[in-house]
Amino acid sequence: MPHPKDKYEEPDHPFTLGPEGAKVYRLNLIYRDYHLAVGAAAVLGAVYAYRLVVLPAMLALLAVYMIARPFVMAVIVDQSSVTFKGTFSARSLQRSSITAVETKHTGKTDTLILWGNVDEKEKLAIPALFNFDEAWNNWWSTYRDLSGDKPLSLF
Repeated sequence: MPHPKDKYEEPDHPFTLGPEGAKVYRLNLIYRDYHLAVGAAAVLGAVYAYRLVVLPAMLALLAVYMIARPFVMAVIVDQSSVTFKGTFSARSLQRSSITAVETKHTGKTDTLILWGNVDEKEKLAIPALFNFDEAWNNWWSTYRDLSGDKPLSLF
């Protein structure tokens, strides 16, 4: 007898979702390992500086934050919305309201911006630190890209 998940039919839009209805993107390997290494170093620093009261407490808080962050941060795409889940907040944008996309190059990392309703200036900014797959890239390319519309600034 076939499993009910085997009967799943892919939707006809370019971004296909699994039978669970949501695709979750986590931080890429380099960024995740960086956070775990800094968190481990903060734990070791807190252990070695146990005689000082304030420094180990601050290092322990830093360790908790750095270790928890890669497991909390995610980009969740379901049939109706795209959600960026940060460490302390979550922001969402309805997929039906997305009209354009943009990639902003900052000094630190690129930021992917999904533009929603232009009149209300809705947008969802996602740091380009996630392990996006080919389905994401295909879906992203279906929208009007505003990245090339910006004039280059020399200052």
